[in-house]
Amino acid sequence: MKCLLVAPLLLATALAAGLAGFEPDGVEKLKQELIEQFSAVAQGLPTLASHNSLGSSEALLNDYLDLVLPDINSAISSAGFDPTSLPDEKINIGIGHVNLSQGNLTKLATIERYHNVTVSYDSDSKKVALEFILRWQDLELIYKFKSKVVLISSTGHVVANVEHLKIHLKLAFDLNLAQVEVQSLDFKHTGDIALTFTGVGVLDYIIDAMSNSFTGIFHNLILDMVKKVAMDPVEEIVEAINQILDNALRPTTTH
Repeated sequence: MKCLLVAPLLLATALAAGLAGFEPDGVEKLKQELIEQFSAVAQGLPTLASHNSLGSSEALLNDYLDLVLPDINSAISSAGFDPTSLPDEKINIGIGHVNLSQGNLTKLATIERYHNVTVSYDSDSKKVALEFILRWQDLELIYKFKSKVVLISSTGHVVANVEHLKIHLKLAFDLNLAQVEVQSLDFKHTGDIALTFTGVGVLDYIIDAMSNSFTGIFHNLILDMVKKVAMDPVEEIVEAINQILDNALRPTTTH
């Protein structure tokens, strides 16, 4: 019975990582995959109301998430979300300006589980809570740059790597209402960023000026993309799950 609850919640959360809104066809395909998978188990959810407690089975939950995430990463890539193209930018670096072009963010489709998944049950509220952390080991952003500082022009590429970025998600299933809710969704760790420059005519003081300007901008850009891809869609997915549950458990009858 535990699997009936855990499987759809994990699947829904993992699939949410692909719903970035960049390619409508890819988004719709992933949504339909979620609906098809979840509908199969939705019919069994009413029987959860007869269970007053659910023990934690971390090994089962860990294995399930480890099994699902590679498929979700493949779906993210197939839908065209990895790599993600980035807009051209013109940035003032204090001593001059830099034009950025041909930007890409890669490795979004490398989500993995971090530490153990946990399940808890609150007998007062009759809610089962599922909590886990998802991690990206190394996200990579790359731009072609052309800098202009007084009479010195430089061209090359800048690569920004953000390591160990983690998001924390806690979902709960209300046994009384047969509804899912998001109890917590945030960054567990925003990651560590490092910049690498390659190019022709790039002097140390220009690299220092670009590093000072780019570090915060690139880090925020990567966080915004992760939020858009993996965090913003969660509420929409939960709403879709609840609609499926309503249709299955409380169907509308017409006369």
